[in-house]
Amino acid sequence: GRGFVIETLAREAMANGSYNIFDPAGTPQSVLQGFTTNTGREGKYDITEQFVSATFDLWKMGGGASRLFVGAEHRKEDYKDLYDSLSEGGVILGSSGNSAAGDRTVTSYTGELVMPITRQLEASLALRYDKYSDYGNDTSPKVSMRWQPKSNLTLRASYGQGFNAPSLPQLTQKPAFSADSVIDQRHCLALGGTAAYCADGGDAEQINGLVISNPALTSEHSDQWAIGGACDITPQFGLKADLWDIKIEDVISDITAQEIVNRDNGDSPLAIPSGLSITRDATGFITQIVRGATNEGTLKQRGIDL
Repeated sequence: GRGFVIETLAREAMANGSYNIFDPAGTPQSVLQGFTTNTGREGKYDITEQFVSATFDLWKMGGGASRLFVGAEHRKEDYKDLYDSLSEGGVILGSSGNSAAGDRTVTSYTGELVMPITRQLEASLALRYDKYSDYGNDTSPKVSMRWQPKSNLTLRASYGQGFNAPSLPQLTQKPAFSADSVIDQRHCLALGGTAAYCADGGDAEQINGLVISNPALTSEHSDQWAIGGACDITPQFGLKADLWDIKIEDVISDITAQEIVNRDNGDSPLAIPSGLSITRDATGFITQIVRGATNEGTLKQRGIDL
């Protein structure tokens, strides 16, 4: 970024008269260069991974030999998003965001057992375990069945559980200023608005926001099932249909400044999440809103793939 203003030096230039706010074009270039700067960011995301897998035949069954797949994986993630020191110090006008950096290791073990019960019926059991160095571990099981009563007809069903880990940026972001806009009746009245004007909150007003990471974030967890089949009606024409259902709990949600205002006013039945907040003075004027991500809510989706 080029030409950003360093607030502290700009105030000093205005105070000593070297910068005239009523005649900015008449200001010597040397004065402008004395309180402006170029901002920058350095970003990196490195992933190093090692993995191994193997497949074994086990016992004989009606449809052939059962097979076991096993695997292990070790992964290291190294992340950084570094702002320049002036932006980190919060003295750059019109700029927002802050540095984040961290690393973690992930160790995973997985196994899948495929059992051909008969020539037409096959069952599969799978399990995966993931251990994260920064937040915890998760276990994901899955079971599935496949039945082929005719050569041109296959029916299948499956059930499993999964997870989505919070990202390194979500866990390591430093607090960052954000000029958020909100509509709030109490804030409107504190700014001098009339009762009639502020009845619906008035116009959107910018407030002092602070965006933080949430080290207490945990992973999202899902349950999913699917049932369907495939039919070859002719050698040139086939039909596939699947009904699927996904339920995700502990959804990682970014709580907005407006949502925190609504919860503070009782317009939302939900509480303000731990670690997030709103601060007002005695008049109701919002002095600061602290917002960020949290685990909250359930997402349900169902559909048909045809």
